[in-house]
Amino acid sequence: MTGSALLASPIFVRFFVKPPLVPLLVYACFLNGFWSLGNMRTLAESVSTDGIIVVGMTIVMIAGGFDLSVGAVMAMGGVAAVVLLPYGLGVSAIGAATVGGIAGVFNGTLVTRLRINPFIATLAVMVMVRGGILAYTDTRPVVSLDDTFLALGGGQPVPYAFMVLLVVLLVSHVLLNTRAWGRHVYAVGADERAAAMSGLRVKLIKTQCYVLSGAFAGIAGLLLAARLGTGSPIIGEATPLTAAAAALIGGASLRGGEGSIAGAFVGLLFVGCLINVMNLLGLPSYYQRMTIGGLLIALVVADGMLMRLRPR
Repeated sequence: MTGSALLASPIFVRFFVKPPLVPLLVYACFLNGFWSLGNMRTLAESVSTDGIIVVGMTIVMIAGGFDLSVGAVMAMGGVAAVVLLPYGLGVSAIGAATVGGIAGVFNGTLVTRLRINPFIATLAVMVMVRGGILAYTDTRPVVSLDDTFLALGGGQPVPYAFMVLLVVLLVSHVLLNTRAWGRHVYAVGADERAAAMSGLRVKLIKTQCYVLSGAFAGIAGLLLAARLGTGSPIIGEATPLTAAAAALIGGASLRGGEGSIAGAFVGLLFVGCLINVMNLLGLPSYYQRMTIGGLLIALVVADGMLMRLRPR
């Protein structure tokens, strides 16, 4: 392979250019403790819950939508999981995914049936869900002392949450790349009108994407509650920002029809490593949010420039 061919190869671009994951990891080599077993486990824990949400966000963005409600839905899933624990861990997990899926139905209905802009629709659902769980819990976290549930938040040397993330990644990759449904999602995101004219049930497909995003957020809430031992109604405020940044870095686009699960995973690793590096450098959390917010603005601007440069 020639030098120019190497620079243009998708693998090189994915790891060195968009995002520059390998250069970031090379820089991290000089930070004391980055490659320690303890920090690697911390990194795996931190990307697990966000990663499950990033997968759902990516699927919605491929279909031409967006989901601002994932953070609030994650909090609702965690609270629901703890509340349902007396009925068994299985019921708790199903309940967390179900309440997330119901939120996804609301999102999909507002976007497809009432034709409300995805940002406005999911913002409204985010506010309603957040207010609902704050009212239900009286603004206080619900605590779990169930040993089996708390064990789900652990795992040695690999956290159980990270194993769940790998399963979600694999299943989602198969759905998008080897099943007709995945091809339909890409078609809807690329050109919704053409997809409808070709006989695809556009409204149903987009709603299904929102349901998946909500269910994944609920599962992420379950895993986070197991790790913390509590279902908190206030967690996840910055989650939509992080998930959107990871999805965009991974190749998804606000105009739809683009993206992949593999790219989303690389974008997730980049954002997770970036936050971890900032933690090791001792940067306060507000500086970290400013960095991720600035990165998101740059990504949106770059996405808009590419859209204008491409032939119509």
